[in-house]
Amino acid sequence: MIKMKLIMKLKNILIGIGLITSLQGVQSCIDDRGNYSYISNEELLPVTISGFEDTTVIIRSTLNITPVLENMDDESRYIHLWYAAPSVTAGFTPQRDTLSLEKDLSFEVTYESGTYNLVYELRDPKLDIYVRKQVLMTVQSDVSTGWYVMKEENGETDIDYISMDGKKIENLITASGQERLKGKPVKMAYQSSRYTPVIQNPDGTTTRLNNKRAFHVFSDQDIKIFNADNMALFYNYEDPEVCKPENCGMYSTDFYAINAGKVYSIYGMSPNSGMLGYAKPGLYEVHPDMVMGTYGVMLFDTKTSTFYNTSSSGSSMNLFPEDSEGGISPTNMDVDMIRMLVRKEGNPSTAFAVMKNKNKDEHYVFDMSYSMASYPIVDIDTVPAHCEMPETKVMGTSLYASCIYYSKKEADGDVLKVYKDSREEIRESELISFPGEKIAYIENIESLWGVTPAYNRLLILTNSSAGWKLYLYDTVGQTPELEETPVLVYSGRGKAGYAILR
Repeated sequence: MIKMKLIMKLKNILIGIGLITSLQGVQSCIDDRGNYSYISNEELLPVTISGFEDTTVIIRSTLNITPVLENMDDESRYIHLWYAAPSVTAGFTPQRDTLSLEKDLSFEVTYESGTYNLVYELRDPKLDIYVRKQVLMTVQSDVSTGWYVMKEENGETDIDYISMDGKKIENLITASGQERLKGKPVKMAYQSSRYTPVIQNPDGTTTRLNNKRAFHVFSDQDIKIFNADNMALFYNYEDPEVCKPENCGMYSTDFYAINAGKVYSIYGMSPNSGMLGYAKPGLYEVHPDMVMGTYGVMLFDTKTSTFYNTSSSGSSMNLFPEDSEGGISPTNMDVDMIRMLVRKEGNPSTAFAVMKNKNKDEHYVFDMSYSMASYPIVDIDTVPAHCEMPETKVMGTSLYASCIYYSKKEADGDVLKVYKDSREEIRESELISFPGEKIAYIENIESLWGVTPAYNRLLILTNSSAGWKLYLYDTVGQTPELEETPVLVYSGRGKAGYAILR
């Protein structure tokens, strides 16, 4: 038995020695460079690339680079390639975008803001070897915080942008290579995050994008959603039979829209297609005005004269409860709505609703408060018969003062007036005249978070034969009164209809 074990052990040792010997033979064949002349890639292609480093570029600018090539013998034998790919891919394979096949790069920047690996490659196709240089390209948007003015020219809607330092980009949609919206401006809303559109790829497949910034833009005939960085088109509403946009708005990550009297929403806390989808079911036809808040949106059905509420994730139109103390019912009312003017959004959201009695020539101002499913009517005040405010088309309200601003047409131009929601007999007074101009939009705005010093201003948008003007007036504290001289005045071509600060 011992002898057999020794024989087996000796046999295994001999096999191991044989394997080692054979592997050494293979290795010597692989590494043996004595049988031929070995030349490295660096010796075959000794070209070095310089002349550009990490760079920052602005969207809609042109990046021009001429690489410096040294130790090149015959340039005609080489081919050139410029390409870029996102430097941050969140675990996904980066998509490579070819920019040029020429030596000199001239690239019109249309990317979203972010960081990209920019690569130049010089290849010898005969030897199939190459050298390359990679740098980091940081793309910054040329539109960010500033004023966005929706305006109409030749029956189409575009946007003028004014930065906080006064720089203006006219016709932002057209300048970005996109088609304008058909019709007159209605409204636009900015979504700062969590927009998740599904994009159609050239090969017929689809890709869901994540956490994008977007502009929802509504005209009276068209709906488009753009990338807020570079104005690339995310979504184009293409159903002309029901395309009658009337209002839109963002609250936190939720989007609400009114189209042809129907209510739509996009719930932003979970991925979605980024499209409007189906309207909330029901036989209603809501007024274009709405009040958004923490728990959803408050609306008024013109068919039944009823206040409703609904949420972004819900599918139903919900009635408000009755007042436990016997106040007027918010359901099947004997009034029609003229305007519902948002004061502050939140929990609760507050608003004024200007209403007209169905049975007699009498108007009211409803003081509204929207919080979850609570009774929404705080107070009702009858408007004195001699007041002009209920008959005007352009109105706005104050964030703090109990008043409604409105425009009054005069022979030489519009006048900004104010209706004070008080119990006094004389409630209306004139504030500012705009000779030769017609007021198109009024809104009370506050400074953005973190801006110092903080301000509270009234925005007035006007039109004339010369184009549009945007005025900003400081309020006198938290009163309805305004300072006589505007803080800022901007102007542009076309007929404006809406403006936002984002």
